[in-house]
Amino acid sequence: MRDAVRRRPVLGFFALAYLLSWSWDVLLIARGDTVRAGVGWPTHLPALLGPAVAAVVVTAVVEGRAGLGDLARRMTRWRVGWGWWAIVAGTASLMLLGAIVPLLTGSDVPALGDFTRYSGIGSLTPIVVVVVALLVNGLGEETGWRGFAVDRLLREHSFTWTAVVVGAGWAGWHLPFFVMVDGFERMGPLAIGWLVGVMAGSVVLTWLYREGHRSILLVAAWHTAYNFTSATDATGAVVGTVTSILVISWAVWILRQEHLSARSSVRRRGEDAAPVHPRQEHQAHQHRDLQGHAPR
Repeated sequence: MRDAVRRRPVLGFFALAYLLSWSWDVLLIARGDTVRAGVGWPTHLPALLGPAVAAVVVTAVVEGRAGLGDLARRMTRWRVGWGWWAIVAGTASLMLLGAIVPLLTGSDVPALGDFTRYSGIGSLTPIVVVVVALLVNGLGEETGWRGFAVDRLLREHSFTWTAVVVGAGWAGWHLPFFVMVDGFERMGPLAIGWLVGVMAGSVVLTWLYREGHRSILLVAAWHTAYNFTSATDATGAVVGTVTSILVISWAVWILRQEHLSARSSVRRRGEDAAPVHPRQEHQAHQHRDLQGHAPR
């Protein structure tokens, strides 16, 4: 088994992440439980930790202590430049639309607590809810999806290929939620829009991870901010839709920039020059991380 994981670490990671998370999900489904916002039990929080646990286990098998040390440093890497944290803050600020839209339409303004009514987390103070969501949902997922899968795939594959493959695996991992998490159960045909949003989110998160000095903490914070702006009682369908459209537009811009960058590189090198391998590009980003350059 260890030899198989060493040969195919990313595949081993996905298999273990699904196994760990879905084991908890299936237990809740078998009990007939439904996870609701602002309710602490039943909860899917243990399932959200599956990708992080899988990343730690596979890293230990493949790279040992050195790999675990690198993973831990990336999980706590906060010195990435103020510009990247401004992106996180800007995303979180979209929550204000949850109050602005009702004011403009003459509807009732949501209570403060509604902005932090989070699926699977009980009625706690807002700051505690945010911290729990960051640690369990943000780091619990992003340590695996971006910190392990994206980090490894970018060594051998293109940006777009990596974002699409990890996005597909990330989307599939959510499947049990459609029969056990209240917000997912009510999606119906809108699940198609959710899938588009997930794939766009994968592009954005892959870009943030690569450009943001491979900081898992950064992408975990952005992931958490995005969830609060698109999936709480206060933000509702309107704010969630606006946020999703912005993220999709951002993803399209990133993909276009990647395409233009690739074409420009080929043009500069000439038709007979060998293309830059993704491993070389990844190593360049790792070198930039060590130098501590400001974000581009």
